[in-house]
Amino acid sequence: MSSYGSTETEILRSKLIETYEEKSIEDYFKGEEFETKQGSCYKIKESRKLKLSTISKPKAKNNILNDLKLIKGIGDSKAEILRLKGYETIEDLREHPRYSNDACEIVEIVEEGDFSRITDYVSNRYPKSHPSALYSSCFSPDENYLFLDIETLGLKSVPLILIGVASVESKNIVVDQYLLRDLEEEGAALEAFLSHVDEDTVFVSFNGQTFDLPYIKERMRYHGIKQNLQRHHLDLLHFSRRTWKDQLPNCKLQTLEKHLFNFEREDDVPSSMVPSFYKTYDETGNIGPLIPIVEHNREDVVTLARILSRLHTELDKQ
Repeated sequence: MSSYGSTETEILRSKLIETYEEKSIEDYFKGEEFETKQGSCYKIKESRKLKLSTISKPKAKNNILNDLKLIKGIGDSKAEILRLKGYETIEDLREHPRYSNDACEIVEIVEEGDFSRITDYVSNRYPKSHPSALYSSCFSPDENYLFLDIETLGLKSVPLILIGVASVESKNIVVDQYLLRDLEEEGAALEAFLSHVDEDTVFVSFNGQTFDLPYIKERMRYHGIKQNLQRHHLDLLHFSRRTWKDQLPNCKLQTLEKHLFNFEREDDVPSSMVPSFYKTYDETGNIGPLIPIVEHNREDVVTLARILSRLHTELDKQ
């Protein structure tokens, strides 16, 4: 076994180097130069058919307004006492002497479909993986979701090498990837990523609250790039664990792909080997080792959309 990893991984590396000798990035990826005020990086774009399923708004409204515990000061026992007194929903509590103000506010923002304020109420009362967070997410237009995954040279304080984002457009998911052809392009890739972020963006990731987004922020600080990335964030790792932990061997992304979507990747490079593969490209100029990195990242962001859609579908059936 090679010190770089498994025999299979080393066979893949050698095959890629041999196959793509003397090929350029442009020959394979058909991307384009992307200019930013930090310089340029390489943009790869792909669109796939994918209809994002979401929970019906009437069902989401009903579930939120039936949850008395969204109001501060109401727990399980207090909610049970209130129901015995005839306060079945938050709408009923608009007539309560103590809880009327909060109840009126929640009813108003739910009727308005104010995603941000509904989400704030939910996040103040429940953990990030609670089903109510998924119910509240359906109030955000699909086009505001930004699916996010990064590839890096390590776990901390080293450059990222690829940023993948995806958004929903009609019945398609559009993936944009910003690749560093050399490490000097990191600042440009970060600026390119920021071009997808606006005040309505909702990040969707898999462990991105712990890893991807903090990593991006740290690299932005390194390059002196200032932008507030405080946005609502759906971290699908937490929802997946709550939903499927008792049904699947684990809740790794590729385990979910296999068991939920009957999809297994071919010639995939393990995440732990991404730095080594990129370094081989950087040292030799051979694009072969880049190819599975880009494809791995692309499949990751597409899988995020599939998982979110599946989570919504399963919750809608309940």
